[in-house]
Amino acid sequence: MIGDITLNEVELLNSYQMLSVSGQRELKDYIRYLLCKQYKRDAMVTVFHNKLLHNLFHGLLHLVEREEIDREQVGKRISQIKDLYYGLFEQVHVRYSQHVDELDTNDVVSGFGANGFANLERALNGGNSEMLRYEILNFYQEYTKLSQRKDARSIVAV
Repeated sequence: MIGDITLNEVELLNSYQMLSVSGQRELKDYIRYLLCKQYKRDAMVTVFHNKLLHNLFHGLLHLVEREEIDREQVGKRISQIKDLYYGLFEQVHVRYSQHVDELDTNDVVSGFGANGFANLERALNGGNSEMLRYEILNFYQEYTKLSQRKDARSIVAV
């Protein structure tokens, strides 16, 4: 039930009430710190461990392996990847921004996406097939590298 409060939550509220004003402020600051840290990790895990996103990347790689590149098909695939990438990131950001005032965007996820997709768009519009192949391969390699970073790893079993 939504209105139910657990024993643990009551204990936390009672402990919070016992703190001095400065202690309450320090606890709020620490909770904000923990939420920001968790937000960055969740954003990385959500974006860089999404199976559908990985499958779309593999499909894109297969599209550019061919001798003749279908630019329209590649453009559609890049658009799908971009929409999913930012959609996943936005879900995490909205969830945490409801609880943390002035939440900073995750620079790694948003910066990588902005730079990577801008390079892909430029290569797609440029007309050079080799440059397009290079940018797609580079984007995928960087994406894979980021998915293996310590803060992006997801724990499967303990």
